[in-house]
Amino acid sequence: MDNDLFLIAVNLTRRCNLACAHCYMDAETRDTGSSEELSTAEVKNLLDAIASRSNETMVVLTGGEPLLRRDLETLVTHGSRLGLSVVVGTNGVLLSEARVQTLKSAGTLGMGISLDSLDPDRHDSFRGCPGSWEKTLAGMDHCRKHALPFQVHFSVTEKNAHEVQPMIDFARASGAHVLNIFFLVCTGRGESMSDISPVRYEQVLKHLVKAQENTRDLIIRARCAPHYKRVAYEHDSESPLTRAQGYEGGGCLAGIHYCRITPEGTVTACPYIPDEEGSIRNQDFWEIWDQSPTFDRLRNPELKGKCGKCEYQKLCGGCRARPLAMGGDIMDADPWCGHRPSGRAIIQPLAGQSAGTIKWSEEASQRLQKVPGFLRKMVRKRAESHVQSLGESIVTAGHLSTLAANRFGDNFPMRRPETGTGDNTAKALAWTTEAKAWLNELPGFLRDGIATVAEDVARNEGRLEVNIKLLQRLEAGDSNERKLPWENSAEALLDELLEKRSPAAAMFVKPGMQAAAEREARRRSAIVVTREDVEKVFHTDLAGVSWSAEALRRVESAPDFIRAGIKKAAEFGARRESIELITPEDLTRFRNRAMMKAVRRMKGFGMQELNFGAFAIAQQKVPRLKGNEQAAKRFSEIQHYVEARQDPEHGGLGLLDRELLDKMKAELKNK
Repeated sequence: MDNDLFLIAVNLTRRCNLACAHCYMDAETRDTGSSEELSTAEVKNLLDAIASRSNETMVVLTGGEPLLRRDLETLVTHGSRLGLSVVVGTNGVLLSEARVQTLKSAGTLGMGISLDSLDPDRHDSFRGCPGSWEKTLAGMDHCRKHALPFQVHFSVTEKNAHEVQPMIDFARASGAHVLNIFFLVCTGRGESMSDISPVRYEQVLKHLVKAQENTRDLIIRARCAPHYKRVAYEHDSESPLTRAQGYEGGGCLAGIHYCRITPEGTVTACPYIPDEEGSIRNQDFWEIWDQSPTFDRLRNPELKGKCGKCEYQKLCGGCRARPLAMGGDIMDADPWCGHRPSGRAIIQPLAGQSAGTIKWSEEASQRLQKVPGFLRKMVRKRAESHVQSLGESIVTAGHLSTLAANRFGDNFPMRRPETGTGDNTAKALAWTTEAKAWLNELPGFLRDGIATVAEDVARNEGRLEVNIKLLQRLEAGDSNERKLPWENSAEALLDELLEKRSPAAAMFVKPGMQAAAEREARRRSAIVVTREDVEKVFHTDLAGVSWSAEALRRVESAPDFIRAGIKKAAEFGARRESIELITPEDLTRFRNRAMMKAVRRMKGFGMQELNFGAFAIAQQKVPRLKGNEQAAKRFSEIQHYVEARQDPEHGGLGLLDRELLDKMKAELKNK
């Protein structure tokens, strides 16, 4: 087996700003790193050495967290000027807009950004740092804005395996070029984890093979999962994902086409095989690569147990780190593989092509040389087969372009987006399956509006998808549920002040008033809301909040019985969001959020349609409305006003726009 170096990971530091549960790094040096870290000059010398033999090697600068190295851009610049493809692997938390710009200017080919769940709490728990999910997604946004390609790295475990398909959907929606699914080997901090069971492992691999078959705009790859090649072959013996078709990136690359450099300069076959083969401080890198006894064993394996009897041993070969981690020999059977050898002949990799009748044009040959080494044999075979099927005899650059487009669309090879505007507001966000189901349970005439609300909030929060957690938070976020105890005098004052407002206005304003009063209490480190907190909420001048002329005109055109409530609610919303000037767009957003509140109340009342029967139900379920003649009178005014403006003869639509009314009527007809 040849030993061309396709990929090398350089761990620049052990320092990290997170404490991930699965990390193979030693947690003790997480904060301070090691005094023995490779210097800038030493890393540059390593890059010089790699480029001296070939510039086809991809260099991954990682850690720890590589963004903690102040010389990262210097190293990227040095490697890219040597003709090497340099990418950076990061948790994304420190990937600010400014850092994205400097990394791109330095020549970074792309970023590998780790995301372990679409659930912020689960990701933050896995990463050991609250708030890391939000910052990681913001980092992706910055990459997309400045046209720096990025990959998503997802470490799959038993606890998050159900998120594989949602993560594929997310990666596509986010604009990622590649989704790498990593299967953990229990070493380092990961020793305390349960990992993924062999049964679930197999299920996920089958899912990934089918997903890639049906996906042209995203490259989906399984990492540290050599069984992927066996599963791909079982699904389709002509699959381009195996060595049987010339894909040399298949199976386990450790020590064969890949190695790792530790922060102190030692060379290992992979992060999960800890045996050190030498140090670049004492030996030439290529001397270690060419002469390591461990690497020689990996390149010429004498597999034991069922791996040595398996028909897929040359396509897969099993993970060599897992038996080692369990106390066995590096050549023992992979304990995580559930396949039983069939006794059939060993499936052979694609042999080198002998000179034939198919020739290559000079331009096509030049393009072939730019293809990564692990893909070149496969590309050659497929190009020659394609040309032969056309009855032609020369492979041209046009043939290669056609094959690339047919296989991967416009997303492969890795290309930078045509524009870097970062304007993704017109593009609909991805929705998880649970979120879609939630939306479909709503009355039809409200779905589009609520979808707009959810996506608007998701974008404002830096999200790239809408999930059920977001929807549930939006639905419950403005509820009447109180988080702190209230003094009786505070509660009485709140009701008294709200009695001066219309029932409709009070219904929308009260939750915000309650939340604001509780914030006031927390500001003074109190655990009980007092009358003074309520008074401050109602009577404090909202300093710093002003109105644009157009927005104010919109409020002033509202009916007098809800005008004050709309204005006050908008001002509280603006203060909550630190908005200094309220615009018509802000009013629209606040109105949409009011729709979300209305949906929650409707669902709470058991209603599936929007009609004025809500008030009758509310009178039975809300104590304050029982026998309240003033509330009934005000509601009657609202009903008369709305119904009058639903009549086309009255001209205007008032509170409701024509589109919403049409949707309501259509929904009612479909009852």
